[in-house]
Amino acid sequence: MSLRRMVLGTAVLLLAATAVRAAEIPPLQQRSEWFREARFGMFIHWGVYAMIGQGEWVQDTGRIPVKEYEQHAPKFNPVEFNAAEWVGLAKEAGQKYLVITTKHHDGFCMFDSKLTDYDIMSTPLGRDVIKELADECHKQGIRLGFYYSIMDWHHPDYTPRRPWERDRPTEGADFNRYVEYMRGQIRELMTNYGRIDVLWFDGGWERKDPADLAKFQEIIDMARGLQPPMLVNNRANIAGDFDTPEQHVPATGILNEKGQPAMWEVCMTMTTGHGSFAPTAWWGYDKNETVFKPTEELLQKLGDIVSKGGNFLLNVGPTPEGKIRPEETERLKEIGRWMQKNRESIHGTTASPFRHLPFFGRVTRKGDRLFVHVLDWPKDGEAVLPGLSTEVKQARLLAEPSVAIEAAARQGSCGKEVVLKLPAKPADPTDTVIVVELAGKPQVEPLVIRPGDGGAIRLPAELADIEAQHGQRAKPVSTQGRTYIGNWSNSNDVVVWEVTLPDAGEYRVEFDARPADSAAAGQRVEVASGEQKLTGKITADGVQMDGMLRLKPGEQTVSVKLLDAQRTGPPVLDLFGLKLAPAGK
Repeated sequence: MSLRRMVLGTAVLLLAATAVRAAEIPPLQQRSEWFREARFGMFIHWGVYAMIGQGEWVQDTGRIPVKEYEQHAPKFNPVEFNAAEWVGLAKEAGQKYLVITTKHHDGFCMFDSKLTDYDIMSTPLGRDVIKELADECHKQGIRLGFYYSIMDWHHPDYTPRRPWERDRPTEGADFNRYVEYMRGQIRELMTNYGRIDVLWFDGGWERKDPADLAKFQEIIDMARGLQPPMLVNNRANIAGDFDTPEQHVPATGILNEKGQPAMWEVCMTMTTGHGSFAPTAWWGYDKNETVFKPTEELLQKLGDIVSKGGNFLLNVGPTPEGKIRPEETERLKEIGRWMQKNRESIHGTTASPFRHLPFFGRVTRKGDRLFVHVLDWPKDGEAVLPGLSTEVKQARLLAEPSVAIEAAARQGSCGKEVVLKLPAKPADPTDTVIVVELAGKPQVEPLVIRPGDGGAIRLPAELADIEAQHGQRAKPVSTQGRTYIGNWSNSNDVVVWEVTLPDAGEYRVEFDARPADSAAAGQRVEVASGEQKLTGKITADGVQMDGMLRLKPGEQTVSVKLLDAQRTGPPVLDLFGLKLAPAGK
């Protein structure tokens, strides 16, 4: 591909850059108001990689040389692309903003760039799909974000080279020149497409030199000057307006350096990693993917994320023809049907005042109203809000306002609580939402795990946190009123409880668990508290754990980890909970 446009265009934009004077940037609280109200958005990974149909990293995973990969661009002709359909689908699903890949790591630009021929205008389609999408977002009232990859496997000045392309010449490569190319493209994106609400960087992890980071900061400052209200994420290796945990949900939300709630957004695929180059779940179109997260799980993720104060950016990977694939469309429409009746429990809500609930559910909040998401109908017909001392004025089903819910205050084992008497059947088997109107701001005493009668400490799955990284597998599951940690096939997923003891003691660890797969027997399980670690083995009946756990007085954690689990393998263990039995009892 010719670099003539790239070089000449960069020079022109560099001259123009000197004339820019940054406007005053509004305070973050003001700029982010729409973002915190939205809570739910659509991520779109679409590029020339869709032609190959093995995910957006296929140039890397397939070790395809640049010259060979370039040959797909002249064949890229997504004639079925319809911006109105895509934006309309997001709107139908209750997603209030949309983020689209303008350039991914392969360097191909999905917009009309005057700085390179390696863009959508050089394809048979010859249309600026980003412009069409931007116009449609503005028309339909959907906020717009642009994803832009700092990493660029195509540009001759970007280094380092990929490990499999070490023989590609780096002589004459000048990263500073690439930075100016990037600066020019960001300027194009900030000036040619109307209002931009989010600049979503990615791929900055390869450049950590302070001099490079200073240049990235200059580009961000320039972009903010052109779009003052815009939000910028944290993936340029620079602290941004919001954090971006990927493919996992933070156990307890995210706090800033002052210990205050930070803004964050979970980005996640519908794909599960059962396609090309498994077990990676690709963001771009993967023709070999056969398993997609069910709607029930996606709705539960939405409620979980929002209840912790975050946003959910749910991805689709359109086909090379320009269509969002049926599996993704179906799920978004199903989410939309739920949102039609329950969107008030998502949009404009804040984090739950409850750290944990004794039933399978989540809570979101809007002022003096609590939205109780019951994800599996309790067998006893009660949903208990532990530690809540604020008077309840009334409670009702959100989807059926005429159905009143009895709410009774009582003294529970852990202090004051409110019990909601549920109807015989849920209004929605996936997530029934109950609106609880309070007489004032919710006052909630934290639910504390302490020794019970006889000194035993019970650690149920409902009161556990799952600490995870990218590639999380473990998740809470509930069937027939019983909650457990299931789908657990990753040794990086750790189940954690916080306990408070009045005195030191020794405890025998008893598992309430079952093997999730017949091949799990013999795999090792670790229980830890502080520096102590006990190792047991999975048996046909559960887990055999020898040794005693010595706990100190005060607050501490008890955790469970699978030592031999492989992310590529089947689930290993279903964990309903632990019992810590005092020594000698």
